[in-house]
Amino acid sequence: MGDRLKTNYELVVDFINKYPNEFENHEINYLMSYSKKDHKPGVMIPDIVREVYDELGILEDKDNAFLGFIDLLSNSFNYKEENILEVAGGIFPRLAKRIANNQTSGKITVYDPRLNSKETSSDNFKLVRKKFYADENIGDTGLLIGFMPCEATYNIIDAAARNRVDFMIALCEGGPHGDCYDFFESDNDWLRTMICMAERAVEDNNLGTLEKRYLKEYHDPYPVIYNRRK
Repeated sequence: MGDRLKTNYELVVDFINKYPNEFENHEINYLMSYSKKDHKPGVMIPDIVREVYDELGILEDKDNAFLGFIDLLSNSFNYKEENILEVAGGIFPRLAKRIANNQTSGKITVYDPRLNSKETSSDNFKLVRKKFYADENIGDTGLLIGFMPCEATYNIIDAAARNRVDFMIALCEGGPHGDCYDFFESDNDWLRTMICMAERAVEDNNLGTLEKRYLKEYHDPYPVIYNRRK
């Protein structure tokens, strides 16, 4: 008889052991707890789970919002031939790796101080292990993207405006609200502010119009915003 197939929980435990220094304790506890349970359909996959499950190849296409985001990119920009910069790509830059595998003449650069130590760059896939700031020199980048980048949303919009380049951002709840470091009182308050900021950036810098789409088929309630040139 062949070897028994491992459960998601066993795969996750093995994965955590392979990357012992990449996760914070609460992330380890959450991953282990999540992988033990059967989850109801129609619920958004949490960020850290999405990254790890996609890296392990156990995230079903119907639940993989990375695929939906790439579909939107494909319908809105010639991303396969574009030089792309992703902000806040995660510990395991799954979105960037999927994009790099699809590109023909373009390349993608990923910024995140938490990019895992085992990941390596290649000709069309560059890793930058630091925080991205709006005044960063983005070189020949033609498209800025972010997938639920929380507070980094500010810097993506600002950098797109400064450099007059296209952008696409899958928004999220924006992180905690109401504490001394965040004057927004709710998710909706934060989302409205980001969308208004993006609308002004697009208008003031001749980037066309701001478009808004959703990935609701992947159970994601938050909008994806991007510019469409006239």
